[in-house]
Amino acid sequence: MKALFAALALLTAFAASAQTPPPSAEATGLAPPGVSASARSGDAESWRGGRSTQVVVEREDLERRLARLESLLKESERGRRGDGRLNEAYQELAALRQVVARAPEARGGYNGPPSRPPAPPSPAVSAVSEQRLRDILNAVSRESFSSEKLRVLETASRGDYFLVSQVARAVDQFSFSADRLSVVRMLWPRVLDRQNGYQLNGSFSFSNDKQELQRIISG
Repeated sequence: MKALFAALALLTAFAASAQTPPPSAEATGLAPPGVSASARSGDAESWRGGRSTQVVVEREDLERRLARLESLLKESERGRRGDGRLNEAYQELAALRQVVARAPEARGGYNGPPSRPPAPPSPAVSAVSEQRLRDILNAVSRESFSSEKLRVLETASRGDYFLVSQVARAVDQFSFSADRLSVVRMLWPRVLDRQNGYQLNGSFSFSNDKQELQRIISG
C-alpha cells in the first residue's frame, strides 16, 4: 500500500511538472544521492508552455514505463538495494517526462482513428415508364375476375415505382370500391409523389371509401 501511495505521489508530481518546472533537489530534499541533475530537473525548459496541450503517446510504452516505475518503488520500499532502486525510479520518471515532452501535439500530429468511408448513395429510383405502365394495365385488362386482375397487377408491377396519376389509372381498371382500395393499398408503398395523394379522392364516390383512402395514404 505504501508503494502505491508513493507511485501516486510521483505520478502527481509528474503531472504537475507538465505545467511548471520542478523545483531543484536542494529545495525539496527528495532526490536520493547520486541522481543526476537532468534526472532531478527533468529538463524543466521542455515543460514550460500551455497547460491544456494534448499530446499523443503510445499506450503500451506508457503502461510499460509506469509498471517499471511502480516495481522500482516497491523494491526500494522493501529495502533491497533501496537507494539504487530509488535512483533508477527517478531516472525512469525523467525518461517518461521526456517521452511526453517530445510527443507530437494531438491537434497537429494525430488526427484520431481513420473515419469510416461514407456509405454509398442509395440508387436513384424513377417512376415506371409510360410503355411499361401500358403493358401492366393491358395484362390486367385481359383478366375477367377482379381477384385475377389484382394478382396480375401485383405480380407484374413488382419492383416498379409509381406516380399518383399512374396509380389512378390502375384504380380505373376495377369497378368495385373494395378492389380499388386494394389497388391503392398495394401500390402506395412505392408511390414517389405522396404529397399528391389527395388526387385519388376523385377515384371514389362514397365518403366511407374516401375515409379509408385517407387512412391508407396517411399510414
